[in-house]
Order: sequence, then C-alpha cells, then structure tokens
Amino acid sequence: MRYLTSVLFAVLAICSWSSFSAIQDQKNPLYGKIFREINEIPGLGSYGHASGAVIDAGKSASGDYRFAAGYYTNDKNGICILNELLDDKENGKGQVKYKILDTINIPKLKSNEQLSLCNCRLGNKVDSEIVAISVVEENKEYFDQIVKAWRLNTKTGKISPIQNTKTINCANEGYGI
Repeated sequence: MRYLTSVLFAVLAICSWSSFSAIQDQKNPLYGKIFREINEIPGLGSYGHASGAVIDAGKSASGDYRFAAGYYTNDKNGICILNELLDDKENGKGQVKYKILDTINIPKLKSNEQLSLCNCRLGNKVDSEIVAISVVEENKEYFDQIVKAWRLNTKTGKISPIQNTKTINCANEGYGI
C-alpha cells in the first residue's frame, strides 16, 4: 500500500509539473508576425506608434542593425515589442519590416511617467537592451526613479523583467532644451 501511494504521488507530481511547464513554455501568439505598420496585425488595429528605437547590440553581416524596440499605445494600455529588422525588398532599399520576437503589455502610464526605450544606463554604462518605466523629473539629466524595467535580450529574442532597478537610470531626452 505504501509503495502504491508513493507511485501515485510521483505520477501526480510529474503530471502537475508537466502541465505547469506547458503553460510557461507557450509561445507568444504574436511571435513571428511580420509587419510594416502595427495596424496590419489582427487585434492591434487600435494601437498607434508612440515611440521606437534601434537596439545597439549586434549588426548583420552588411553592417545594418538587427533589432529594434517599438512602443504602441491605444486609449487603455500599451505594448512594447522586441523586433528583428528585415529588409523590405518590395518597398526599396532602406525600408524595413519588423518581425516580432517578443512582447510585453505595458499598463497605461501615469501622467508623471514615461517609457524609456533603449536610452537607459546600468550604472554609468549605456545599455540599449533596457526598457524602463521611469518617473519624469524635468530638472534631472537622468531619471533615476525606475518603476519597472525589462531586458530586451537580443541573444534569446525574449523580454524579461529586471528585478533590481537600483542602478538603472534613463536619459531625460528633454533635458537642457
């Protein structure tokens, strides 16, 4: 009886773990979608381009940047997208299309917050793979009150939260103007 109980417990544990893993390993439904304008993607027609930036981490063999971040919003919330840049042969040289690698939902920002794309530092070193929600302080060159931050990992193609934001600061693009 004890043996049967142990085997039953082991089977239940394995089943529980495999169903947990399956949930965690599900692919982002937007992964692999290719677009030029965000409204080309079903379900994102109400979103408009808010900002974007090239990620200065890795170039193609031809010397072109390979990755970019885009931030799109509607009346209710936003979405940050890690994109791979693709040559848009149909529209000519210099035009790009975007292939979605990963996304995160960004809640509607407060009036004193902004999303900083690829213009943050980790300590004093620029790190273009960081995206952060920062509190706007007009009189500072760098915003150091970080609400939340993520890494746009160009090696894995994933966006992951950064737990320790104490040494992150983001450029105030309007400073000194």
